[in-house]
Amino acid sequence: MKGKLYMNNSISQFINTAKNEPKSSELLIIKLMEEVGEVSEAYLSCNHSTANENKKLTTHDFQEELVDTLMVTATLLVKSGISQQNFDKLFRKKIKKWQSKQ
Repeated sequence: MKGKLYMNNSISQFINTAKNEPKSSELLIIKLMEEVGEVSEAYLSCNHSTANENKKLTTHDFQEELVDTLMVTATLLVKSGISQQNFDKLFRKKIKKWQSKQ
């Protein structure tokens, strides 16, 4: 129960922060592209790709960059005015689609 309560508190805190984000959606989309690039860089580095052999990033760095992409994406959803009900509906729809392809 404690984990669920913490998650709900974190989600509420995130939603309030996202609503107050001053960046426009256009700037957030640019930020998202930047974050995706950082995800790629961190992944390649922590998996010792020759494309990024001089970087010394870790799995933790990779995970941190993934969270950044989630936060920017979720901020775009919040700023688009998505309701909790519509989010849940879309999320369930996308999960089913994903599962059908596995």
